[in-house]
Amino acid sequence: MIPISLKKIAEVTDGKLYGKNIIIHEIATNTNEFIPGCLFVALIGKKFNAHTFIKDAIKKNCSAILTQEKIKFHISHVLVKNTSIALGKIACWIRHMAHAKILAITGSSGKTSVKEMTSSILKRNGNTICTIKNENNHIGAPLTLLQLTYEHKYAVVELGANHPGEIHYTANIVQPDIVLINNINYAHLEGFKSLWGVSKAKSEIFSGLKEKGTAIVNLDSHHLSQWKKKIKDRNSIYFSTQRKKLSHFFASDIKTNVTYTSFTMHSPYGKIKIKLPFLGYQSVSNALAASACAFSLKIPLHIIQKGLLESPMIPGRLETTFLNPNKILINDTYNSNIASMIASIKVLEKMPGYKILVTGDMAELGKNSIVYHQVIGNTANISKINKIFSIGSISNNITQIFNNSRHFYHQSQLAKTLKKMILKKKKITILIKGSRSSKMEKVVNHLIKENK
Repeated sequence: MIPISLKKIAEVTDGKLYGKNIIIHEIATNTNEFIPGCLFVALIGKKFNAHTFIKDAIKKNCSAILTQEKIKFHISHVLVKNTSIALGKIACWIRHMAHAKILAITGSSGKTSVKEMTSSILKRNGNTICTIKNENNHIGAPLTLLQLTYEHKYAVVELGANHPGEIHYTANIVQPDIVLINNINYAHLEGFKSLWGVSKAKSEIFSGLKEKGTAIVNLDSHHLSQWKKKIKDRNSIYFSTQRKKLSHFFASDIKTNVTYTSFTMHSPYGKIKIKLPFLGYQSVSNALAASACAFSLKIPLHIIQKGLLESPMIPGRLETTFLNPNKILINDTYNSNIASMIASIKVLEKMPGYKILVTGDMAELGKNSIVYHQVIGNTANISKINKIFSIGSISNNITQIFNNSRHFYHQSQLAKTLKKMILKKKKITILIKGSRSSKMEKVVNHLIKENK
């Protein structure tokens, strides 16, 4: 973190300093992840008030407090109207003090994958920070920027949202040099109401883009016409899995198997063979997005190629485990929406042996949730998968439509049935998927434990 004095913090947050003006080198918002000598920011959320942990923070030797409530402790502190907004203002100050090029990524799916791919590329060309895990909300984005030092060359910041206005807020804190909308799909519809609502919310990222910044757009998302006014004066780079009139980046000769995906990438630099340590057609689109991001920063093709090859696997994102050479378990429990569920079906139907899709509920799909689950059932019916098991309050709408299926009410019963199927079939691939609320990773962990 770039050092900042309490006096400067009070200035940029419109707060008032009480006590000594000391220099802050670290900021913490969680007393369980504490650094002695830090500034403790007492945030308030829907289900917590961190002001109750101020005494604990002092015991753990914090040097100062950022608070929106008056405190009686004898410690330097800055009093502000709202600590989460103040955290964003501090992060914005850090962002302007740093010399790094800032890249911001949003989209309905694949944000974290693209963030990791892009970071893997950029790290080979200079000091790079990126969003930790998927901490991409109004708190996570500022915390990412707080990692910046004068030595960093790049920062890759993931921006997520589940309601309108959230990305507008974070984008104007981050003020990126480059922005990417990875795709637009049916996700978080409880907050956005419609696909148009999703598109409008994601396009809020352009509001923070610097005047001479670059916009990177996925031509396969079909929302370019809605954003034209927002990017007409910007440098724009387009990508697509297929060759299109505007596409600067596209793919050909796509091949996928149980351990990797390969394709030829066509770019303004020329074409190059790309190998990815991931499954699925959507990983090609994600790789093209990351390549376009790197290209906007003048990264050469051979570094892009190496960075993509060595991108880290994200736990729960089409993560493959060989229970034995003929029995494969694919963990895709990180999250779920309509587009990612369809992508998972496409991955599964190309896998060897008897193919079972195990699905929990797709959450936050609003009033048409039942219809969207039925869409998955119909999609599965025209695929080459053999069986579907579902669990949850809504996912039975998938199994009611699929020809060979069964719905479960308890994870233990589901896991027991899957274990029998694994023993019964000589060759089998099981793909397990669901939204975070479904906690489908418990089923994955049980099967791995049982097959050790």
